[in-house]
Amino acid sequence: MSNYGWLKTLLIFVIAFAVQSTIGDWLKILGVGPDFILIFIVSVALRFGAGAGCFWGFLAGFTLDVYAPVEWLGANTIAMTIVGFAVGQLEEHFLTLNLPPKVGVLGLAFYVNDMFYFLITGLEKDVVTTLFLTKTVPESIYTVIIGGILFYLTSGKKSDV
Repeated sequence: MSNYGWLKTLLIFVIAFAVQSTIGDWLKILGVGPDFILIFIVSVALRFGAGAGCFWGFLAGFTLDVYAPVEWLGANTIAMTIVGFAVGQLEEHFLTLNLPPKVGVLGLAFYVNDMFYFLITGLEKDVVTTLFLTKTVPESIYTVIIGGILFYLTSGKKSDV
């Protein structure tokens, strides 16, 4: 990735974080909203591989952890770093993915991210089950829909991100 590509990716990260923390609240339906940060991580990891996915997953997770409760500090960092690395490995092994597999990878990445987050935070089984049904499933569907639209809109463009 060129220096221009890193700057462009940083700008997109800042935009994704700003959208997540501001407009994301307006887009919520019954308390469920899309995860623009995860869409960004999956997009970067699919485009640039495991190293970039790991780096941006770490940066995004750390940034989210700044706003998380102190007892769970680091949970987002670890979960998103793992997701960025795993999705980047898919990119390196399957070369190019067209739109439907990209959307499927985004959905799977959402579940993996939440499962690692729940595991790291040490939540009880009943709490995890409730959160999975009331938070993870609806938010993953919403994120996949929004991510699919964004992937479609950016699929024809040949740029660094």
